[in-house]
Amino acid sequence: MKKFYLSSIIAVTLTTSALFAADPTLYPSSVSMLGGYSIYSQDSKIDNSKSYSFRFTQNDFGVSNYGLGAFQLALDYTPDIPYKGSNDLTSSIKFGPNLLWYISSDSEITPYFLLGGGLEHLSNAQNGYSSVDFYANGAVGAEYSLRDDISLVGEAKYTYAEQQRKGTSISGGLKFSFGE
Repeated sequence: MKKFYLSSIIAVTLTTSALFAADPTLYPSSVSMLGGYSIYSQDSKIDNSKSYSFRFTQNDFGVSNYGLGAFQLALDYTPDIPYKGSNDLTSSIKFGPNLLWYISSDSEITPYFLLGGGLEHLSNAQNGYSSVDFYANGAVGAEYSLRDDISLVGEAKYTYAEQQRKGTSISGGLKFSFGE
């Protein structure tokens, strides 16, 4: 039922956002800072927790095939993740590239799709988890332009690391664009 509601919200957001979107290519570069909440699968041995993200995005990087809008480097940090049924904690640091596809239109809201991957490090790996592992993610999100160079960002992202460490994160924050 939760997946149905999340899918419905995403579909409505993308449909209405496609009607009213801003132009993310006004500036060639941007940095984003997001805070959110990570919700791991029920079979995961780690519990839900807060997460933080810092991203550098390059909108104009010389690739225009397949509607690709931007290249992004992401650093995601999830501190003090409790293990289920234990007092032990771990922290996750993920670093990797993302590719973004923007849906353009003529308003302040710009929806996008994101695909990415990279490496994740767990500070206190237990229960059969690796301390360093690959991950992959996909997301849908939207940017709301407050000014030409400042936007609010909202995103729902699914991440897959190990079989029992996958989940969804919901995050929001600010994007600052710069350059000429």
